[in-house]
Amino acid sequence: MKKIFIITAALLLLSLNFYSQTGTKPAGNAYDQLLAKLKAGDTGIDYKALRMSYTETKDYSSYGVDPDERSKLFKAYDDKKYKDAIAIAEGILKTNYVEMNAHFISFVSYRDLGNDAKAQYHKAVFSGLINSILNGADGKSAKTAYVVICVPEEYVVVNYLEYRRGGQALASEDGHKFDVLTVTDNRNNTVKLYFNIDIVWKGYEKMFSK
Repeated sequence: MKKIFIITAALLLLSLNFYSQTGTKPAGNAYDQLLAKLKAGDTGIDYKALRMSYTETKDYSSYGVDPDERSKLFKAYDDKKYKDAIAIAEGILKTNYVEMNAHFISFVSYRDLGNDAKAQYHKAVFSGLINSILNGADGKSAKTAYVVICVPEEYVVVNYLEYRRGGQALASEDGHKFDVLTVTDNRNNTVKLYFNIDIVWKGYEKMFSK
C-alpha cells in the first residue's frame, strides 16, 4: 500500500512539473478536449460532439450569442472594418467556439485581409459545424429534423441553404419539441423545415426553474 502511495505521489508531482513548465493543463471535459485539438489545428474533429458537449458547459445558452454582438459583428464586416470584425468574432469565440457566424465572419475577414491560413482554418471550422447539423437530416419532417442547440443555428441553416425565412411555429411530436420554419426557395416554392429543439427547450426549462 505504501509503495502504491509513493508511485501515485510521484506521478502527481511529474504532472505538476509538466504543467509548470509547459503552461498546459491536463485535458478536462469532452468539450475542452475537442476544443484543444481544434485550436491546435485538427480541423477533422467530431463537430457534432463539440456542439453537444458545449451544451454541458457553464457558458452555454439556449439563446446563443447576444443579438447586439451579432449585429456588431456583421456591421463591422459590412463596413469593411475587417480587423474590428475579427476582434468582435474573437470575443464571441472566447466563450462560444461553436458560434458559426463568428467563424464565417472570421473566414471572410481574414480572406479579404489576405491571411489565407487563418481564412482557411475558420472556413473549415464553419463547414464542420454546419455539416454536423445537415448530415443525416433533411429537415422535411419531424423524424428527419435538423438538431440544433440554440435558435440562431436555425437561421444559419436557413441562410446557408439559401432560403428566405417566413413564419415560425412550435410543434410537438412523439415527446419531442420542434421549431417549424416556413421558408421560400429561389423559385418561390414554400417549404417547411423542422428543427429539433429538445436541447434548446431543456435549456429554457433549466433557466426558468432557477
